[in-house]
Amino acid sequence: MAQSLHYRTLTKEDLGQMHRTFVEAFSNYQVNMKMSREAFEDRMLFKLNINFDMSPGVFSGDKLVGFIFQSIHEYEGVLAAYNGGTGVIPGYLGQGLTTKLYDFISPKLTDTGVKKCVLEVLVNNKHAIKAYQNAGFEKSRTFQCLMIRDGMLDVNAENEFEINEVSDFQIEEFRSIGDINPSMLDQLTQVIYHLPKEIILECRLRQDLLGYIIFQPKNGRITQIAVNPKHRRMGVGSSLLNRAHFLSENKRLSVLNIETKEEGVIQFFESSGFTSDLQQYEMQKSLSHV
Repeated sequence: MAQSLHYRTLTKEDLGQMHRTFVEAFSNYQVNMKMSREAFEDRMLFKLNINFDMSPGVFSGDKLVGFIFQSIHEYEGVLAAYNGGTGVIPGYLGQGLTTKLYDFISPKLTDTGVKKCVLEVLVNNKHAIKAYQNAGFEKSRTFQCLMIRDGMLDVNAENEFEINEVSDFQIEEFRSIGDINPSMLDQLTQVIYHLPKEIILECRLRQDLLGYIIFQPKNGRITQIAVNPKHRRMGVGSSLLNRAHFLSENKRLSVLNIETKEEGVIQFFESSGFTSDLQQYEMQKSLSHV
């Protein structure tokens, strides 16, 4: 006799089972999501900064069969819940568990002051998009993801600026030179939780900040890059990319979730040797009427 399903929020003691269920749920995903237990825990505890109390799981007996991993912080001026991973293992698909997980956790999110839920989904993942729409989400932005596949960076090495590695940054100073709105996971207020695994490079003229880049040297993932509007088209961005590429371990730099309307930024990366990898929708759900 099949066991009935029950719901509860996750705890740190569930990490082992969370990893196993994550791997099983994404075993046939179009993007390779396989990762070790160590890499999974790093992503959950630091990159995502998971809030276990706001992350629901659905269980069959003692087995975790579906989940939503969430972090809570401010986004676009309000407190928001970021979905850092939704998964349901084979055998439990088609039962509307995504909607049921959100129905379970939404009252608790609202009581905590969360105003909206945010997530990203591949544009060609029609099944997931439909599931999120059924749960009350609507498309809000479209993101472009780019990467260097062959390890070759195509930037002009002439007139390079001096680039220095720093151990910390001032959020307001970095914000002051950026004019694009990063995805929720790449907000500067979220990046601080993952700083031990990131490198921060700055370009300064005397004390003035000309530009910066934040990236993960292990996998080449660029979290943020920005150049002061007064110093653009002078080689600052190329100098930052050059140094990041030199320090990256596998020379496969990637940058995720640039809003497609930011044509100048996308063109900068493409002119540096990046090619389009995939696109994602950002989707949001208001909790104001829950």
